Amino acid sequence: MKKTITNCTTGVLASFLLAQLAFAQAPPESLEERFWGNLYKDGGETFYCKKPFTQKSMLITESYIYSTSWSRDHLRCGTPKQCREESPEYQRITSDLHNIVPADARIDLERSTAVFEELPDEVPAGTCGLKRSFQIIEPPDDIKGDIARAILYMVETYNLPLQGSLRQYQHWNT
Repeated sequence: MKKTITNCTTGVLASFLLAQLAFAQAPPESLEERFWGNLYKDGGETFYCKKPFTQKSMLITESYIYSTSWSRDHLRCGTPKQCREESPEYQRITSDLHNIVPADARIDLERSTAVFEELPDEVPAGTCGLKRSFQIIEPPDDIKGDIARAILYMVETYNLPLQGSLRQYQHWNT
């Protein structure tokens, strides 16, 4: 029995190592292929607005919860093009699918450099339940936890600076 388990384990380990080697030698998939070609190939629902879509379009785009501009500022690598071409760290950060969601292009443009914070009750909720003030956005309650987890994950994983309040993100995560 022990020999059978050992042979089976060795076979599984060998298969795993061969698969890893093949993966390492394969050309890397682009974000376009992984995000739109695999995760959302049949469409889905936008993150902020919960609007169904069937495919990527000019109105639906990938949105980075931890903004790419915050990453560029931290890495001091220049423009988006310079960072993509010259910074392997920026490439890793911007290809991490834990931080990317499908979004309405207009919403993504409005929130791309805004910090997530709580806003006073007097600030009315607008499109998709988002509250906006100058460079601050408060998301709807149903996605606050997802946003908090994505931002804290990026900060911890890539040693990025926290944008927003740790206490608030901890509260949103509950």
